[in-house]
Amino acid sequence: MSTASSSPRKGPPPPGRVRTWLRRLRLSSGQGPDGGATPTRIGIEGLPDGVGQLPAHVPVSLVAADAPSAALWFPALLEDALAAGPVGLVASDTSWVDGLLRRPALQAAYRAGRLQLWVLSPGLQAEVRRHGLLSLMQELERTGLSDAHALFVCDAQGLLAGLSVAELARVSRQLSALCRERARPVVLGFFPPLEPEVLLPALRNLCQMSMHIATLRTDADRWSLGLERWNTDGGALFQTAFGLLHDDTTGRLMADGTRTRGAARELVEAADQSEVIATRASIEGQRGVPGHWRIVEGLADLEIAAAASVAATVLLDAGQASDFESRARLVHQLRLSRPLTLKIVVRENLGKLRTHSEQALLQLGASAVVYKEVGFSRLLQLLQDINAQSHTRKVHPDCEQALGSFMPARERGYQPPAQFCALVRSMLDRTHAIGLSHSLVRLNVLAQIPHLDALRACHTARDGDLFTADHEAVYVFLFACREPDVDLALHRLFALPLTQLFSSEATDCSDTGIRAMTSHVQEALRKGLPDYSALLDPAPAATAVATAAPASMPPLPSPTLPAPPTGTGAVHVAAGPSVQRRPIARRAVPYPAGRSVA
Repeated sequence: MSTASSSPRKGPPPPGRVRTWLRRLRLSSGQGPDGGATPTRIGIEGLPDGVGQLPAHVPVSLVAADAPSAALWFPALLEDALAAGPVGLVASDTSWVDGLLRRPALQAAYRAGRLQLWVLSPGLQAEVRRHGLLSLMQELERTGLSDAHALFVCDAQGLLAGLSVAELARVSRQLSALCRERARPVVLGFFPPLEPEVLLPALRNLCQMSMHIATLRTDADRWSLGLERWNTDGGALFQTAFGLLHDDTTGRLMADGTRTRGAARELVEAADQSEVIATRASIEGQRGVPGHWRIVEGLADLEIAAAASVAATVLLDAGQASDFESRARLVHQLRLSRPLTLKIVVRENLGKLRTHSEQALLQLGASAVVYKEVGFSRLLQLLQDINAQSHTRKVHPDCEQALGSFMPARERGYQPPAQFCALVRSMLDRTHAIGLSHSLVRLNVLAQIPHLDALRACHTARDGDLFTADHEAVYVFLFACREPDVDLALHRLFALPLTQLFSSEATDCSDTGIRAMTSHVQEALRKGLPDYSALLDPAPAATAVATAAPASMPPLPSPTLPAPPTGTGAVHVAAGPSVQRRPIARRAVPYPAGRSVA
């Protein structure tokens, strides 16, 4: 506790291993009008009966998984406990107690004598670890703890840290006996930093089957209360979670009406679980659309319709490629503003989503992406299958930053070797953290085919798909293209069969392998490589290709291909030796026989 003027403490605390600074005032009994103990609420509004109250006579462990949860939950807990009767609070940190007393309701209770505070000395903490809880309880009772108090031991990990199995068993027995004797709740509070994978097993062992364990956590302004075990009149709840919302008016948490179960957060109940909100374009031309679906015209209407949804299914159309970013932003906004039980499904309707666009939608919060080829009946089955699911993937809080990681460079087509290497490495660096897979293909040019002819046969239509050439080969970088899709992508890019242009092929989809290929290009660049930019420009080029090739390099073949006629994709190979069709080897051939790497 600080000595600032705002502190209600007057003078030094009395001596003892437990320091207390409450004036000894007569405390209320905490009895209800019928003589029974007044129920003590859990600091969260709207939870079902049996969950929204702290039980008496059994130990209760409340875990704040993160700092925002601790700052929001524990003051509300104490306010609810004080509404039911006097409270005794044991803490290990005076600064935390000072923060509590800045809240008007808690400070008023302290000044009125209804909130009694203790701070543990290091010596007593050590004695508790050696001998159990008896010394602590004796000291508390000697300095003012009465039977009418609810008892909160906050930051309790300091008392349990380092206990052996035998010591933990002794504390368990003592804690259970203490709870049985007291009419009001006994609560152990745990604050971050903590390790849930270590803490939760220790708590399960602490009081075995009688322990009530609840954990509050937040993720991107979404809150949930998870019950590891909680006894109610209707039976025990295990691994059950309740979705929560923050009420800006009261500053407290309240239940949003959803309940999930298990590690996968399977939806158990929600008022709007069967509701589907769909854009008209997502179901255009479909027969048999269920009558209870809500159909809206566009994204703005969809956002309004889903503003209060907690577990409904939102179905939106993917639109065209130019519509992707607006769809992605809506998916992200809905995911962060609505509970995890909301299902968000994106359906292809006009064109195909690129792999990176699909992955971006999923990482920004979409539950599923439905391909254009999937029939409507299969779509209905999918929506039924995911109806009880909750979103479990972590969502990036910054939409623009996340989109930037998934989007390719705003370049396409032929790039000079140096620019090609720089762009490829930049895209690798930007997408490495999100696990996006790319492909780099080395196509070794046939000896009788001019490089310029092979380059003119390649036409890219998507940002991030790049190609260049060294003395031996054409290099094609395919953004967000997995290895199984490489053959199809190459067939789409080249106007002629690959066997008419190239002798062999080497493909690498690993980050390390792609970087090694670009290093090979950079090494060749130091010896001199041509820049075909001028000759590949759609406008007629009057100058010859610029080259930095050394004097020993054989002269480049002069361009013999006319520019493709407007409106056609035809590419004519220069006159030369007859080209025999042959398969392209599915292995790396870095230096084909008969060609120099000068």
